[in-house]
Amino acid sequence: MSFSPDTRLARILCARLCHDLGGAVGGLTGTLDLVRSADDEMMVMARETGVALRQRLRLCAAAWGGPTAEHDAAELADMLLGSPASPRVRFDLDGLAPGTLLPAAIVPVALNAALLGAEALPRGGTVVLSGTAEAGLVVLPQPHRAPAPGAGTVSWPPLLLRLLAGAAAEEGLAAGPRQVVAPLLLAMLAELGWRASLGPGPGPQPLLLGAA
Repeated sequence: MSFSPDTRLARILCARLCHDLGGAVGGLTGTLDLVRSADDEMMVMARETGVALRQRLRLCAAAWGGPTAEHDAAELADMLLGSPASPRVRFDLDGLAPGTLLPAAIVPVALNAALLGAEALPRGGTVVLSGTAEAGLVVLPQPHRAPAPGAGTVSWPPLLLRLLAGAAAEEGLAAGPRQVVAPLLLAMLAELGWRASLGPGPGPQPLLLGAA
């Protein structure tokens, strides 16, 4: 399987969408902040929705709009609060580039890797993201330990498994929007000269990202 190493047009389009939508969302949240009916339950919900939209756009801009700046693990964790899987899935980035900034080119890879890890936790859990730009990244989805029916399962997206097994890139390009993270991440890795593979383990299989 191989991907075209050029994702610039898709990233520019995403950056434009996030920019144009961000102005409207910023205006909405700013207006809601000025409203004084704090006891109104609907207004509280509206404010929370506005904040969630702002967090989501910030994440989308960083994950899909291309490298913009270096960030540390705490900043990436804050961005991931805008994940569609949050708070069902939490993100543990304590082992990501400890004490250093992650290079701008690696930031979208780290964010998309975390988002893909969340897709492997249909019933929730924790995505542990660790590693460095030099040694590569490791994504480990850890399910909830609660003894609920169906708990304790990790299921990597079937499209990712097919692509890792050698499926044609066209299959990834034909995927719908709900499956776009896996082929996009692999395309980003190709740009860096990295590759993805599933590591061994009796428990959840980690996703390993590093130099080809």
